[in-house]
Amino acid sequence: MINSNNNIFLALLILLLTTYCFGQKQFEGVVKGTIKNYANKQIYFYRCYGDTLLFSDSLMTNEKGKFIFKYQTDSKNLSGLFKVILKSNQFFYILYNGSPVEIQTVYNPDVFYNIAIDSLKILISEENKQLYEFQSLQQKVNIARGWLLQMMRLYPLTDPFHKKIEDEYSKRYKAMELFVKKQSSRKSGFGRVQNLSHFIANAFFMPVNPDWKDPDPDRNKIIIEHFFDYFNPAENFYLHTNILPEKIEEWFTLHSGNSESLKLNENEMQQASEIFLDKLKNGTDAHSQIFEFTLNYILKKVNKEHFDNALLYLYDLYVKTEAGDCNPSNTTFNWIREKTNTLRNIQMGSVVPDFDIDKGTLRMSSLKSNYTLLIFWASWCSHCVLVLPEIKKAVEMYNKEQEIKKQITVVAVSLDNKMEEWQEFINKGNYSSWLNTSELKGWNGEVPKKYNVYATPTMFLLDKEKKIIGKPEDTAQLLQIIDTNRNLGSIDHD
Repeated sequence: MINSNNNIFLALLILLLTTYCFGQKQFEGVVKGTIKNYANKQIYFYRCYGDTLLFSDSLMTNEKGKFIFKYQTDSKNLSGLFKVILKSNQFFYILYNGSPVEIQTVYNPDVFYNIAIDSLKILISEENKQLYEFQSLQQKVNIARGWLLQMMRLYPLTDPFHKKIEDEYSKRYKAMELFVKKQSSRKSGFGRVQNLSHFIANAFFMPVNPDWKDPDPDRNKIIIEHFFDYFNPAENFYLHTNILPEKIEEWFTLHSGNSESLKLNENEMQQASEIFLDKLKNGTDAHSQIFEFTLNYILKKVNKEHFDNALLYLYDLYVKTEAGDCNPSNTTFNWIREKTNTLRNIQMGSVVPDFDIDKGTLRMSSLKSNYTLLIFWASWCSHCVLVLPEIKKAVEMYNKEQEIKKQITVVAVSLDNKMEEWQEFINKGNYSSWLNTSELKGWNGEVPKKYNVYATPTMFLLDKEKKIIGKPEDTAQLLQIIDTNRNLGSIDHD
């Protein structure tokens, strides 16, 4: 027979195992400090989560500018970064992992400087001491990467000052390398990550410093090759900081630095996105929070650039619903599902979405026209005021040279909000020969949404079946299509 002591021990063991396996142990952390010149004022604590700030708490300092902030966290989300915000956009960051933190700083509003972070002193917390040591080193490296690099390129090699600049340049990179190696050698404790600062250092450390004499595009290629040597984007800690979006932006900037325009084209952005996402996917579950955040962030960035083909490609590769899954439970990507449905309806060779040209009388699908130029415009659009007369002239000149059956019919969809302004523009410009229509809802109209209209004017050239055979972006491109394809039937439908 088991005695009562054994029963108690067995119950405690079961409780411990249940908590470990099915629950998350809660930790209470404390951040306290003193802010000079900030007596009896509000202070706000936000948890960083990717590119967003999650409100945690607010409190008042006492008459001496002191505060004590207590927070709860669990073993799953034990570590991360707080952004502490004061008045007048003064702020500083605090690493948290359940261990006590104590700081001192000064409040002094300044238009150009963040005095709160510049004067910050860490009294308790080795992690935060190392964080700010790293930030100091990183600031020096950034100056070396920018100013000192350009100075070396300007000063002749024979100038004695050049050697001093080059020595200082190398010194700063070596100091950072030493710091990173030191951080990597530190051990983590059981149940919690104690060495958070090395994750941050690894994220921004450049293990290979390209020769300063190399042109920037070549330097960027080398940095890209070693971008993930130390930085592991699958590390969950990064999701609870603002590091991940910074690294994504840096990744794209490095790729854009290889072009004279310093702006990625669609193919470059697609390739850069795929490399980053595959690197992340190889290091974590494809359905994890960190992969989901990164994919959503990149898709929004591609969408903002209006790179529709790249967006469709990345959607099909990473988001597209698997066959047989008719009701995806993850709603994070609902916006991209709706967007891709819209985009597929306006691809080259697609039959355009139908709509009323004249309600109850004429619809786009029933329009008897071999070729149609669909234009989205607005009377308040200064560019439209210049372009529409040119388009009108170009179409009229073309139609005079063609048989009736090969002439272009123009359907003009206005994004105006006021009837009088729309009608006044039509009458003044003598656009009565066009088929004019408007929902008078501006950008909120259903028709421009169906056609993914984000700028005016936007044009689609359609054939007899209302399939898209051209998407001229301006009058010059429209004229080129007309001039080089006098017989519209020869335009490639693919």
